Amino acid sequence: MKQYIAALALLLLILLCGLPALAAAPALTTTEAYCIMDAETGLVLAEQNMNERLHPASTTKVMTLGLACEKAAGSWDVDLTVSHEDVYSLAGTDSSHIALREGEVVPLEDILYATAMASANDGANVLASYFGGGTIAGGVEQMNAQAAELGLQNTQFVNPHGISDEEHYTSCYDLAQILRWALQQPGFETVFTRSEIYTMPSTNLQPVTRYFSLQDLMRVGSSQYYIPYIVGSKTGYTNIARYNYVCLAEYNGLRLICVAMRSELKIDKYNDLRTLMDYAFSTWTGYTEIPAGAASAQLEVRGGGPELGGVTVTSPGISLPLAAGLSAANVEIGFELPEVYTIGEQLNAYAVYTVTGGLQAEASVRVPVKVEGLSALFEQNRGRKLDGSGGIMAKGLRWSLVLGAVVVLLGAAAAARFLLHPARAGGPEKGGRPPAARHNKK
Repeated sequence: MKQYIAALALLLLILLCGLPALAAAPALTTTEAYCIMDAETGLVLAEQNMNERLHPASTTKVMTLGLACEKAAGSWDVDLTVSHEDVYSLAGTDSSHIALREGEVVPLEDILYATAMASANDGANVLASYFGGGTIAGGVEQMNAQAAELGLQNTQFVNPHGISDEEHYTSCYDLAQILRWALQQPGFETVFTRSEIYTMPSTNLQPVTRYFSLQDLMRVGSSQYYIPYIVGSKTGYTNIARYNYVCLAEYNGLRLICVAMRSELKIDKYNDLRTLMDYAFSTWTGYTEIPAGAASAQLEVRGGGPELGGVTVTSPGISLPLAAGLSAANVEIGFELPEVYTIGEQLNAYAVYTVTGGLQAEASVRVPVKVEGLSALFEQNRGRKLDGSGGIMAKGLRWSLVLGAVVVLLGAAAAARFLLHPARAGGPEKGGRPPAARHNKK
């Protein structure tokens, strides 16, 4: 019997050793930090030191370009006048530029491509003045305001171009979320993914034609460093920051954002990005559907006075990239809800999806919930006098019903906007759980 058990154990070991093992997330030694994120949901798939504050160099310009595209709202038929500050604030710096002159009148479209493709610091200054009310400082203020709106906890800007400064920093996670937001701004993806040469005609002060070409060798088909997955990118380098990189990559229906920061050498950046891309697209090959209504919770509602009763909030449907070996059963669903919701106020209620199972980074995404039962709740309270609410009778309740309907519509709109905006909370910590999540259910 013992010999039989031993033989069976040996056979089992042989079979297990013969199975293909899922590769662990790369542990890079020549790049300080990285983050691989699903562009659609913001779910972190793999990371290393993703919340470490580092100098971003010219990857700063992702935020600058995003805000310029947001302000333009798809209408690029705008001429900008280069100010003294746009040019001379760069004096004494080792800056990439396109030789803009004070008083030069330049089309917005030309400056967008100059900033993205030639990494022009003078172009970034012009854009910051454009969306900053006429000054670079105003533009930087807008950049920090947008970072705060996105809930980023490890980002602070002091300029729009990325020249190194101790008070100018971001993290891999934050930069990935900035790119995710920027990709939803009108025209940004067109600029970010351009690979053809761009021609900037002469202006009122510059008789020469300027040409901007793709600088990222990982997107040049004839380059030995070419990676076909990468469709858009921004590079960044200073002596202090070293080599930084942020990109959008696509393959087999997946859209991933990858950020790598502080690669010591340029060749390190090339090699490490290839490692990350090969790992990502061999580990995640599609999306897993998590159906709507997979979890629910109760939310108490009041109408300006005492509580009216409870309504049900349910999780919306979502598609998440899961590594081979994981399924919907490895996704925990919790809720972030107010203790009581008052009719007429903004409803901040989220379903929180957390991937577990150990085969990919344990991370969460937040999605606005669906609200059910408001109409029935109002019907139950029709004609009831609400003490402490000014004697709201049926007429007041009808008004609350209207507000309730608006809340439902706003909730639906917020769910639609989920794909446009990352989670408002700070970045998920590795091994962490969503804050204030309750009513957890798999």
